Amino acid sequence: MDSSAFDRLRTDFVKSPLGQWGAFLSSIAAAVVYLLLLLLLYLFVDLLVWRGEIPPFAQLTAARQSEFAREWARTSEADRREAVERIGAPGWRTQRLAAADDEELQKLAQKPDEQHLFADEWEDRWRAGVYLALRRRVNQQAADAYLPPRTSAPEAVPSRATTAADATADGDSHPRYGILSLVVRERNRWTASLIGTFAAWNPWTWTPGPDLSANVTYLTGLFILGLTLALILGVLVNAYTYLSTASTLDTLIRLRRAIYFHTYRLGALTLQAVGIGEATKLLTRRVDEVGTALEYRLTAIRYPILIVLLIVLILLVNFWVALSFLALAGLVWLIGGQVAAHFRREQRLGERQAAGALALLKESLAMFRLVKCYQMERFNQNRVERQLNESAKAYWRRLRGNAMAGPLLASVALVAGVALAYLAGRGVLAGEFTVAGLVTMAVALVSLAIPIAGIFDYSAKMRRGREAAEAIYEFLDRKGEAAEVADAEFLPPLTTRIEFRSVTLKDPVSGETILDNINFAIPATAKIAIVGPSTVEKHSLVYLIPRFLDPTSGEIRIEDKNIRWVTHESLRAQVALVMLEDLTFSDTVANNIGVGSPEYTLPQIIEAAKIAHAHQFIERLPYGYETVIGPAGYSLTLGERFRIALARALLRDPSILIIEEPAGPIDEDTLALLDDTMVRIAPGRTIIFLAQRLSTLRNVNRVFLLRNGRIEASGSHHDLLRESEHYRRLQILADAPSTEHIALKD
Repeated sequence: MDSSAFDRLRTDFVKSPLGQWGAFLSSIAAAVVYLLLLLLLYLFVDLLVWRGEIPPFAQLTAARQSEFAREWARTSEADRREAVERIGAPGWRTQRLAAADDEELQKLAQKPDEQHLFADEWEDRWRAGVYLALRRRVNQQAADAYLPPRTSAPEAVPSRATTAADATADGDSHPRYGILSLVVRERNRWTASLIGTFAAWNPWTWTPGPDLSANVTYLTGLFILGLTLALILGVLVNAYTYLSTASTLDTLIRLRRAIYFHTYRLGALTLQAVGIGEATKLLTRRVDEVGTALEYRLTAIRYPILIVLLIVLILLVNFWVALSFLALAGLVWLIGGQVAAHFRREQRLGERQAAGALALLKESLAMFRLVKCYQMERFNQNRVERQLNESAKAYWRRLRGNAMAGPLLASVALVAGVALAYLAGRGVLAGEFTVAGLVTMAVALVSLAIPIAGIFDYSAKMRRGREAAEAIYEFLDRKGEAAEVADAEFLPPLTTRIEFRSVTLKDPVSGETILDNINFAIPATAKIAIVGPSTVEKHSLVYLIPRFLDPTSGEIRIEDKNIRWVTHESLRAQVALVMLEDLTFSDTVANNIGVGSPEYTLPQIIEAAKIAHAHQFIERLPYGYETVIGPAGYSLTLGERFRIALARALLRDPSILIIEEPAGPIDEDTLALLDDTMVRIAPGRTIIFLAQRLSTLRNVNRVFLLRNGRIEASGSHHDLLRESEHYRRLQILADAPSTEHIALKD
């Protein structure tokens, strides 16, 4: 899908680069810190398994002994001699150990079963080799921690120097070297350089304590380091969450503000209820979808980085076993995923079939009159049996798909897991990698599920975000139809008439014709009513007067001035609307009437409420004029809300008053109060009723019947009853005065 709209939205509305970069970098850092925690896990498990011990030569596998024999043969004679001297071997053996013929050593390496003949010599060589490895991979201090410097008297060498070779069966007598054990075991792998560098920078990982053991200090250090990394990870997660949320919220506020202001620039939105519904959907769900996509975009970089880091770690632990792991995982995904997808499709198909079968069963149940009348019992019973069978098949198909998709995938994954455990076990037993490596690899593989799922979730969120961005920009790119010209003139108060001249109005979105060649005039101070079957047409007609809309063709003239060329302020100062969609809003009664304008004082608000017969019930509210009403406050009846809206309109003392009468039931007392209000406010005003009541039609000067976008008939109520067939079809529902209203039925 084209992402240009989403990219444009980011350019236009995302204005917090610091928050974006902070979230981006924090997300990357969090992935790296998580990898470091896995490396600490490797060190921790290795310490628990080996307990910091360096095994004696006799405990090495034959392959490891042969490997060391070749390693010793490649060591220079000077290094051999120095190392042999440092381990404190007796002087008479030093020459033999250090000057051993390379060819002889290579032969022994090829025949490890003969090395037992020289067990003591190989044990000394092994200790010397360990010393050299620690000096080469870590530093001299680490090597000295394994073999303390030689004293002047060889026989006085501390037992610590020979403990590794002469350890008793008592496990507690074995020295613990902390991380040096791992350095020795990994000395010929590339990882030895990394581990050795870490050990060189952190002497606490191998410095012995009073009990000649480095393990407690090493374990404590790992705990502190792990705790520190966990805290850092928590800070980073909170940081990128906070920064991405703050940046996204700032963007959403800007975006909602743009939609709000553009809504008021677009006359098309007041044309139909669906227009407002579209703006509401954009302002809520669509903007939320964009926000989710923006937030994911800022932080989802951690997913591919974490996947790459985890795969690299898995491969580095043991390449071939890791490759087997990944291959089997891919096989599970391809086979198990496809089979599971098949069963999910079966589930969806079964749901559709079950819905169809149930609909047929409902139809058969509703046929009881027809069945009894025509004696169709046997026929309908057979139909029901067939429908029950079809329903059972569909239900079984749905259950099978739902029940088998997940367990099947889990079973395939379990079989693959058992196979991988076998391969890993073989690798550990063969010495190809350690238990610590196996545990780290397993945790890394499990950890892969989170970023992989995150990437799929990110893809879905971004798709919805791009669709939402396209919908938002399609809306924001629409042009308003009621802009004010630069040299607009002031409109004087109405004294003559309002005139519609050949007015045609089309919905700018759908192109549908709403009003077609409307021609009529309303004299000043006249009372007219507009009736018709279409609320959209009636609303469109009256919305043209305050220029919420502009006609597609034709013109509206007030005081013989085309209202396209007058200022909005002077036009709308003369027009007040009381529309059922906008009676009240969530705020105080005073703000509902005075619209929060400091221009109107509380006494003026109260006087307007008295004229509209609203003051009495307002005084009975919990806080009077300061009572909050609307969905978030005190609930009012339709008649009370209508009177508050009427007071709002009267407060402005307009010359043109447009009133949409309530269509719902209103009690008789309220109707009487409204009638009294209409009589009191009528003098000197031009009033346009969107009539719902028969009494209103009888009392206005003229009634206009608006049908199919045209003024089909006009005249007094009695004239239209005589002359208009459609008007005569108005049905008067007068079961009670409180429900008196009219409806046009075609």
